[in-house]
Amino acid sequence: MTIDQKDEILGKKVTFFRHKMNWPLKTLASSLGVSIQQLQRYEKGVNKISASMLYQLSKIFKIELACFFEDFGEHTAEEEATYNILLIEDNASDEFLFRKALNDFPTKLHIYTINDGQAALNFLSDISNDSAQILPKPDLIFLDLHLPSVRGLDILKDIKRKVHLNEIPVIVLSSSLNADDRAAAYGLQASGFIRKSFSYDEFKSQLCRAMTYWTDVVDLPRFSEHHEQTNGTEVA
Repeated sequence: MTIDQKDEILGKKVTFFRHKMNWPLKTLASSLGVSIQQLQRYEKGVNKISASMLYQLSKIFKIELACFFEDFGEHTAEEEATYNILLIEDNASDEFLFRKALNDFPTKLHIYTINDGQAALNFLSDISNDSAQILPKPDLIFLDLHLPSVRGLDILKDIKRKVHLNEIPVIVLSSSLNADDRAAAYGLQASGFIRKSFSYDEFKSQLCRAMTYWTDVVDLPRFSEHHEQTNGTEVA
């Protein structure tokens, strides 16, 4: 099943639960803070439903996140080879440039975005080792420092103190030229610090070099465990 097909199924699920609540489009659109036209595009699978929106929908409908994914079935080998990239970024222009820069990256990436600091904390708090089938556990996190509600450094601190998340590499993305910000990020165990360059070509080069390192040079935790299990090696 492709990512586009999943988006379409998610949209149908949203429609199903909205009808179950006997809500018109206007009611749900108001609860989500989007226009009726935007909600229609989400329900048709035209617009991608973000991880933070799924979390918000689960709270609105008072259902478990699993209800959105229970018909997806088993992951295919192709999906196993896909790297799940979580981008925590509130600037829509920066998100667009991030996706554009990695659009032709040779390794298959599934990029999903959370646009608010508190929403990111809520989402990360809900992830456990057993919930990867419900919503993809990130293989790699890119984190902006300046976010609504909660600072990026506080999110980084929260990630690194959670046992089920602290192995995930976190690369900070920032336009800050302050050396203290960089030092603080590395002090909280960030795996990298990339400055948002004014040059798109330079920004793309930095991102692609970082992605090449994390996908080709080293074994990220999920892929390392899969490799060891495939080769009959016990994971300690």
